[in-house]
Amino acid sequence: MLLILAVLLFQAELAHGSLTFKSEAQVAGDYITLSNLADLPPELAQKCGSALVWSAPPPGQIYTLTQEFLKYRLGQMGLIQYFPEATLPAAIQVRQTGVLLKGEDVAEAFRRYVQTHNPYPPDNLHIEVFPLKEPIILPDAQVTLKALPPRNDKNLGDVTLEIVVLHQGQPLKRLKVNGVVRLKRLVVCSTRPLRAEDTIGPGDIQVMPREVTGLNLDDFYSSPDQVLGHILAKSLGPQEILTSRHLSNQPIIKRGDEVTVVLDQNGLEVSTKGVAREQGYLGKNIRVVNPKSKKEFDALVVNAKTVKVQL
Repeated sequence: MLLILAVLLFQAELAHGSLTFKSEAQVAGDYITLSNLADLPPELAQKCGSALVWSAPPPGQIYTLTQEFLKYRLGQMGLIQYFPEATLPAAIQVRQTGVLLKGEDVAEAFRRYVQTHNPYPPDNLHIEVFPLKEPIILPDAQVTLKALPPRNDKNLGDVTLEIVVLHQGQPLKRLKVNGVVRLKRLVVCSTRPLRAEDTIGPGDIQVMPREVTGLNLDDFYSSPDQVLGHILAKSLGPQEILTSRHLSNQPIIKRGDEVTVVLDQNGLEVSTKGVAREQGYLGKNIRVVNPKSKKEFDALVVNAKTVKVQL
């Protein structure tokens, strides 16, 4: 204890001032200190005033410290022998003047940080902040809360933030605040059960709002055009999110397959037939031959049966 270190100085300092205990005291914080209970001479107040006597009452409540208790605590701290002339009152009524830190203010600071430091719109984020385990008492309500960056830079899923309570610009307390941040986005999902090796068609998928918190940005798809014509590597259940792990790396067009060739000139489309001269992957160009003219040309793979030529 701080007072034990100052015991040898205490007796000498008493000669320069008197010590009077109060019958009523007020505290604004978590603990009752010696300076809350007694009018100390200036030098003693500086050396010993912050010594902790007991925990403070919650806001709106009063603790009664009896004479017997005070003698016991002063004896524990090795000080009672240095106050032979001090008159302890029968009891000291201690009232808490501090205020409780509002849980909603902590939650708002948590949400504000997460929303500011995420690349997603706030409407896409569902943020649940867990309440503090213990009440926090402040000197007054004039505080600001500042959230610090998480050590793991994690702003989705299970998130822990350290929030600093600032009073008059100075750090007063540090709080560890936990929460869960869920991300919801419009993603491509299956409309019905699909089997491995099926080719994805327009009626097999739809865009739906789903939680994608545990997925990486390159795991899911936001547009049907990104997956139409792809072959599935694994089965899908109804309304299941379609991810990159579901898609096969196999070509969707094999060498020798007959394909429909769409000739596009300024939006005017004409279809004809062609034969693939090589394996084709969705979104990639392949060589196609006209079976009648035997002329070869490059075409863009649209799906497993269609290629397009832009004229």
